[in-house]
Order: sequence, then C-alpha cells, then structure tokens
Amino acid sequence: MPPAVFLTASLLTTFFLSVALSLFLLWRARSAPGAPQLAGFVAIVGLYALGLVVPPRVGELLLALAPLGSAVSADFVIRLTGFGRRSLFFVHALGLAATLAQFLFGAGAFFETAEGLRGFRYEGAGLIGVAVALGLAIYGNFLLFVALRRSEGKRRREIAIVLSSALIGLSTVVSFAPPLFGKMIAPWSIVALPAYPATLVYGMLRYELMAANVWARRAAAYALIVLLAAAVSGLLAAAPLSLLAPSMSFLSLWLVVAGAMALAFALGEPIRHAADRLVYLDAEISAERIADWRSELFRADAQADLLDIAQRHLSGAMRPQVEATFASQGREPALRCARANDAWVVRLAGFEDSPPGARRIAVIYADLLAQALDELERRQMQAESERLAELGMLASTIAHDLRNPLNILNMAAASAPLELKQEIVEQTRRMNRLVTDLLDYAKPWRIEPDDVDLRAAFGTVETHIDEEARLRADPLRFAQAVDNLLANARAAGGRVRVFVENESDATRIHICDDGAGVPDDIRDKLFQPFVSRAAEGTGLGLAIVAKVMAAHGGSVSLTTRAGFSTCVTMEFPK
Repeated sequence: MPPAVFLTASLLTTFFLSVALSLFLLWRARSAPGAPQLAGFVAIVGLYALGLVVPPRVGELLLALAPLGSAVSADFVIRLTGFGRRSLFFVHALGLAATLAQFLFGAGAFFETAEGLRGFRYEGAGLIGVAVALGLAIYGNFLLFVALRRSEGKRRREIAIVLSSALIGLSTVVSFAPPLFGKMIAPWSIVALPAYPATLVYGMLRYELMAANVWARRAAAYALIVLLAAAVSGLLAAAPLSLLAPSMSFLSLWLVVAGAMALAFALGEPIRHAADRLVYLDAEISAERIADWRSELFRADAQADLLDIAQRHLSGAMRPQVEATFASQGREPALRCARANDAWVVRLAGFEDSPPGARRIAVIYADLLAQALDELERRQMQAESERLAELGMLASTIAHDLRNPLNILNMAAASAPLELKQEIVEQTRRMNRLVTDLLDYAKPWRIEPDDVDLRAAFGTVETHIDEEARLRADPLRFAQAVDNLLANARAAGGRVRVFVENESDATRIHICDDGAGVPDDIRDKLFQPFVSRAAEGTGLGLAIVAKVMAAHGGSVSLTTRAGFSTCVTMEFPK
C-alpha cells in the first residue's frame, strides 16, 4: 500500500471512529460522569485528523481546534476526578481564546514532503495555540496522576486506563514537532491515532457502562481470532501452496486449506477465554466481603435503611450505579424488590448486556438482599406481635376497670336532668367505643378473602369506579376500614367522594374530602394509634385501617387529588 494511501486511511479511520464513539457516548452513556465532555473531545480528535485530508483552507481551521480540544479534555478530566473544579472557567476561556486567535490570524501552513506526503507546520498564532494545547494537556494529565495516587480499587484502574490513553494520544502527535524546527517530515506517528479515542472511551466506560465490557470482549476476541487465523493460514496454506500447487491435486490443496482453517477455529475458544481474562480483571468477589455485606444488611431496622445500605454496597462494587428499589419500573440497571408467595424476591433488571463478573455480583447481592428483607420483616412482625400482646393485656385491664363504672354512671344518669343525662350518655358512649376499638386493635386477626361488591360497598357516597376494577378482600374487615375512613371524611366536613382505580399491579381506593385538611404536625404519624385529626375521634380508626391493609398485604397512605384537601388511598395488591 502506498504511504500516502496508508496515512490517509488511518486519518479517515480516526475521523469515522471518533464520530461513532461520540454518538455512542451521547446515546448510551450520557449519564456517566464527564460523558458529554468526552464526546465533545473525541469529536474534536476526529475533526483534527480530518484536517490533514480535506482541502488546505478547511484543514487549517480544523487543525486550529487543538487548544479547544485540550480544554474540553481537561474539562472531562476535572469531572471524572473531581479535582480542579474552580479552574473550569479558566480552562475553557484559555482554550477558546487560543482557538479563536488561530481562526483570525492563521494557525500555520501545509507542506509536502519529498515523498509526496502531506504535513502541517504551526506558525504565528498557531505556536500560541500549540503551547496552550500542550499546557492544558499537561494540566489534565497532572490531575489524572493526582487522582491515581489518591484512589484505589476499580476507581484506580479506571483512572489508570484513561491516563494511559492520554499518553497514547500525546505520542501520536509528536511528529508535528519536527516541522517547528525546519524538519519537514510527515506526521507518521498519527497512524496510531485510531487507537487513542477507542482506548480513552473504553477507559472511561470500563466501569461506567457494563455493555462496554461485553463489546470490548467481543472486539478483542474477534481481532485475536482473525489475526491468528490469518497468520496460521499464511503459514500452513499460502507458503506451501506457492511452492507445491503445480504438482498438487485438488484434494491435497483442499486438505491443506481445511487443516489450516480448522486449526484457526480450534484456537478460537482459548482466545476467547484469554480475552475474558484480559477484560474482566475483577470478576471475583471475596467471601469476606459477602460476609460483611450480609452482616450490615441484617442489622438494618427499616426497609428504607436497608435500601440505603444496598445502594452504598452496590455503588462500591459495580459501576454504573445499580439502584435497589421497590419500584417495578424505572432506571436500569437495578435490583427490584417485590413480595411473592409470602416471601421477598429480588429480580435483576437491565443486566442483559452485563459482563459475567458484574452479573455474578448482582445475583449474589440480590439473594442477600432478599434474605435481609425476609429477616427484617420477621423481626418487625415479632416486635409487632409482642407490642400487640402487651396492648391486648392493657386493653383487657382497661375494659374490665372502666365498663363497670360506666354502667353505674349510665344508671345514675337516669334521674338526672335531661341535658346532663344526654351529656353523660354521650361521654360514656365515647369511652365505650374507645374500649371496643382498643380491644379490636389489640387482638389477633384472621383474614378470609372473598369477592367484594365495590358498587355496593360505599353506601350513598358518590363513587367513580373503573369498569375493570375488581377486589378480593375480607368483607368484614374491608367494610370496617371503609366505615372508619368515611366517618373521618364526613367529620372533616364538605364533600366526600370515592374513586376506585384499576391498575396492572393493584386496586387503589381513594376516599377524599374537601374539609380542613390534615395538620402538618400529624401527617407523618396519622396511621399510628391514638393520633386523630378530629377532636372527637378515638385515635384508633386510622390505625385499624392500617392494620386491615397490612393484613391484606397492602398499604394505606395520605395522598393528594385535584379538588380535594385530603385523600386517603388504600392499595390492595393483585
């Protein structure tokens, strides 16, 4: 291949590869730290390479982008490492000013070598641009070096790869230096430039985007197989055939070629394993680390704390960050927690393109997280059972000690004046209701689900029910919960409406009113015992509703709806 064609092919390869990588970064990895800046820098590298191929007037403008490219590269490094944030404005101002100066006053001139190859010599404002580009590149590499010394584990390896790729980029442009001193030679070192953006992008995505590891493995394995197959075929087929073909039969030639290709394909599997070992350096996880994770997870006292711990563990073990969530949908990759058959199940989402090591860690952690959720629920149920037992004993004592005096008061009120008699009867009725509610809340329940007629469940209250809505629940306990919520809504005053919505994962019942609303000081504890927004309430009505929903595996919460001040939503899982 003629030298000029080889050099041009390398430069065009750099341009097209850079454009492809930039688009990929903006499409699949834009959430990774510094990805937009890296996409911009890689695009500028491609335009810089194109500058040596296109006509001189356009080429000079493209080659003047060097300081701007160094500024964008330094921006990427600052965002990747977290160092030097205060210098961002200065970095961009310097790079942009040097680039504009070259646009206005010229960056230099093209020349042709004795071999007919094309080169470029920076002159005038171009020398300032080269100095700025070199200074910003040194600054960026310095930040990478500082970050390398202060980091460890995956982070250290990530920064090391990016630093190594930066050195590759620096080495590819050294042949632009001789023309500055009168040595008019072609920039031959730039033939290695295609490796620069590819290595840089992979270095950043090695731990930021799991799919990058899969594609890198495939590319490495494929390249090794192709090279080895070509070498073996050349040795076993090309050379012998050039000597023996005139005297060999078709069968003999076929056997030689088939043997060479069989050898090449036979080496494919070992090469793939070797590529895996080169790419996946961190596929193992120690038993000590698993034990530490398990110990910390099992000490959590609430589900929110459990998810926070899981998020921290996963962020330290894998990148990009893996979310641990109870949501059935959302960003990926994620570990999605859900109840199934009276136990917790943690499913992997978005791990289809993940490398084996990362997927293995996710599978192990999902199992640990499910065990921790089960253990937390067991401890909470045990604590609740003990609390209710104590409450039951207290309720029985209160009922025994209060009901006899209440009966005596009612009998004594028979001869009292009418107004006083009514007041005594009303107050004793309230106390009886409190005792009854307390006994009901404290005793163990048994739920017997059956089909509920939603259109008859809410009496005369105005309802809006989805046609597809269906509900299976304990009719008595459901009616008790609805009665408590409707009584609360009516006591608040104003309109009362019921909305029943059919969702794919749940049936949601909203009981809304436009009364005075719930005071801010009790919103977070509204469903706890002895908390009420009504002055005449016992404080157990909403606590009983919460217990009804927990017994059905559902939940109750305070929600909002346009046109109403308060909505209480019961969610029954399907």
